[in-house]
Amino acid sequence: MTRPAACLLTTTMLLIGCMNTTADDERTDRSSSEQRPFIEIEVPPTYHVLGSYDPKWESYIREGIEMARAYWGSYGPTHVWIGGREDERAIDDATREAFIEEYCRWRIAETERTTEECRPYVTERFIDVIESDQPEAYLSWVDEKEQPEAELVFLNVHEWYHEEEVVPDPVLRGIHEYTHVFQMAFGTQPTWMMEGGAVFAESWLVHLQGRRPLEFNLSRIMQRAKSIRDTGLTIADMEDIDTAPEKVAGYHMELAYDTGAWAVAYLIHRSPGRSVARYRDEFHPMITEIGWRKALARYLDIEDEQAFYVAFERFMERPREEQVMILSELKP
Repeated sequence: MTRPAACLLTTTMLLIGCMNTTADDERTDRSSSEQRPFIEIEVPPTYHVLGSYDPKWESYIREGIEMARAYWGSYGPTHVWIGGREDERAIDDATREAFIEEYCRWRIAETERTTEECRPYVTERFIDVIESDQPEAYLSWVDEKEQPEAELVFLNVHEWYHEEEVVPDPVLRGIHEYTHVFQMAFGTQPTWMMEGGAVFAESWLVHLQGRRPLEFNLSRIMQRAKSIRDTGLTIADMEDIDTAPEKVAGYHMELAYDTGAWAVAYLIHRSPGRSVARYRDEFHPMITEIGWRKALARYLDIEDEQAFYVAFERFMERPREEQVMILSELKP
């Protein structure tokens, strides 16, 4: 099944929003540049749920987030907002008001924002989307507070649920979005590394639990990644979706998510020990220290990021069975 992915959203001002992810192949994101990082924190995420939404959806999302937090580490502060409606049931006034008030209490604290500003924002960004019956999942920054806070938003995730799936899609959404919280604790990374890393995490973490083979989803998205080879576009064109020309942005999903996930797998395979944990524990702190370009070169002992791009393009030309083989060689 083709699944839409989340988006990465910057909300340094109250009224900045995120594009809807309404179609199976539509994925959106925002650049991580110019953002103050999240911090390592012992406090777990705070969950906020629309009162009328079935608790099982929170349970799935929480499962994914806590799985990712256990692996990547605890970062934030993080607030998780969950809402939806099933069977087009109306949200009663009391439930709607309680959710709006809860959000605005948190959102305007420590800022100069007012409740009057917040209410139309939360109505547009949450209630209206819920009542449109369209699913969304994304990370946004709240950068006006003394310490930036992560806001993970999951709306109408039941629309992405399929009973036949071994790992429910909302669990994977939780993994994906919390992986962004981890990434954002270490500074600017290219779009392909951010989204590709989160997609890779979805496969890696459930693989570690023995719930699904690592190649299950990655082999599927390789087909889509290969489908745009004749465009001449590569992940080198997807370093920043915000500045990408229209031609590149049109292949956002295939470049950032699909090809990006394989670029991260290839990066780890080329690294010392081929260890995902080492990628977590050594590579990301290098990004904080010297920036992602120099970190990539140092970690892989290559000249620069262009050398990585050239080598990865050669890898993308190899037969599918050889590409999938590297997944079995990755180490915890």
